[in-house]
Amino acid sequence: MRLDITKLKSAHMTLVSSMEKLEAHKSSDFADMLEDSCIKRFEYTLEIARKLMKRVLKNIYAKSEEELTVNNTFRFMQGYNFIPNWENWRNYYEKRNNTAHEYSLEKSRKLLEIIPDFIKDTEILIHNLEEKLHA
Repeated sequence: MRLDITKLKSAHMTLVSSMEKLEAHKSSDFADMLEDSCIKRFEYTLEIARKLMKRVLKNIYAKSEEELTVNNTFRFMQGYNFIPNWENWRNYYEKRNNTAHEYSLEKSRKLLEIIPDFIKDTEILIHNLEEKLHA
C-alpha cells in the first residue's frame, strides 16, 4: 500500500531548516522569532506525523478509530516497528498540548529542548515508512 508521506517529509525539512537557522543566529536580535518558528514547525510536524500514523494503522492494520487514542496510536506504531519508543512520542504530544493550551513563553521555550530528539525520531519514522510501505 502506498501512503503519501511527502507532507511529513516537507514539514520535517522546514523544522530542520528552522533549527539550523536558530543555531546560526542564536545571539541575533531576531532569535526569538526563529524560536517561535521552530516551535510552530514542531507543532505542525507532530500533527502531520500523528495523522499519518493513524492512516497507516487504519488502512494497513485495520485499526478502528476507537482503538486509535493518541497513546494507542504511538504504542501500535512501536509494536509494528515504525518508531523505537512510543513514550517519546507521547512526551512530544503532551508538551505540545501543554504549550498550545496554556501559552506561556517559558513553556514554549522548553519545547526547544526536545526538538532535536523529535527531529531524530521523525527521521526514523520517515525511514521506516519508506522502507515498509515503499512510499
